[in-house]
Amino acid sequence: MEALKNMEIIEKALDYLKEDDERTLQELLEMCRIPAPSHMEQKKAEYVREKMERLGLEDVHIDEVGNVLGTIRGNGDGPKLMLAAHTDTVFSMDTDLTVKKEGNRYICPGINDDTRAIAEILSIVRAMKTLDIHGQGDIVFCANVCEEGLGDLKGVKHIFENPNDYDGFVTIDNVAPGGIVCEAAGSNRYLVTFKGPGGHSFGDFGLPNPIHAMGRAISTISDFQVKKQPKTTFNVGVVQGGTSVNSIPGECSMLVDLRSVSADELKRLTGQLFDAVKEAIEKENARWESPEKVTVSFEQKGRRPAGTQSKDCLIVRAAWEATAAVGITPEYRAESSTDANIPISLGIPAIAVGRGGNGGGTHTIHEWFEPHEAYKGPQKTLLLMLALSGFREFRKYQLPKRKTTEK
Repeated sequence: MEALKNMEIIEKALDYLKEDDERTLQELLEMCRIPAPSHMEQKKAEYVREKMERLGLEDVHIDEVGNVLGTIRGNGDGPKLMLAAHTDTVFSMDTDLTVKKEGNRYICPGINDDTRAIAEILSIVRAMKTLDIHGQGDIVFCANVCEEGLGDLKGVKHIFENPNDYDGFVTIDNVAPGGIVCEAAGSNRYLVTFKGPGGHSFGDFGLPNPIHAMGRAISTISDFQVKKQPKTTFNVGVVQGGTSVNSIPGECSMLVDLRSVSADELKRLTGQLFDAVKEAIEKENARWESPEKVTVSFEQKGRRPAGTQSKDCLIVRAAWEATAAVGITPEYRAESSTDANIPISLGIPAIAVGRGGNGGGTHTIHEWFEPHEAYKGPQKTLLLMLALSGFREFRKYQLPKRKTTEK
């Protein structure tokens, strides 16, 4: 990686990224003022599309689901790579997005996750286009939609569920500048809805109660035993229902999140959830001598596949060395759920790497960003992408092309 870093043209590119740091910050401040909840990223997508077109990327377009894509063609027959960051945030359209500054800290909901990453991608594109830098293979830059929450990785799912020839995938999506995530925590998310006849709490006493049934289910779920390795978790995050204190509710619901790095453990845990709810319904209905019963329905609100990669695999080693080469301490981050889940689950080399600068308060209205040596983020990612693509005679970390007929 030092050999790549010390090439004259790459030294110029790294200097360019450092000099471009202030413009990158200004674009970040512009973008973080644009509301972009999952499924509502259109305005931010148009901003990115216009920037990509001005920078001279090829084949710039917004696809069917709202992803923005543009390409720098390769010089040879190298692997085809995607560098991505997500446009959506967890905040609603009416969230106050006024940027506040306290010392060197900028505060605004969504300023770091993942708006900073999009700004870094635009800076990398500027450096490559200004200095006429190309990898061996095509590098596709993508600002994708719907990474957060119930967005359910819609943008990247669309890319990889359609025929494609990507040989590797990198998403910039971690609060630690040196962070490397190579394991994908899969998740199943369900809206579980309980329905019953409903009635007056006194006059109709004796009818089965949907909230009581849900309570039984939650009690059982809370006693689930799961493995620490592979890490597996469960959570009931939202409960809703009922009309008044003196009414037997006609309907209630809960949102349940199940996660694991292991696809097998996730499947097992999902089966436990269904069994727990079925048992709770049976107990609630058996409790009362009523011909009317509580029923239940499941609606899957999210599905993120699990997957793992060796820390010794090529893409992870390249990320580690590129991070260290620019003076950032690399670190393996705990398995998490990112856009990289999709390619990892398909056996395509993929990782999530950290953004530059310092940040915190993620997913809160107090989210913040400090641009301390923030330019090292895009420096690291540029080195990584060129190493994976292959650059001139440098091929040590070049990813192999996939053996697939799905082009």
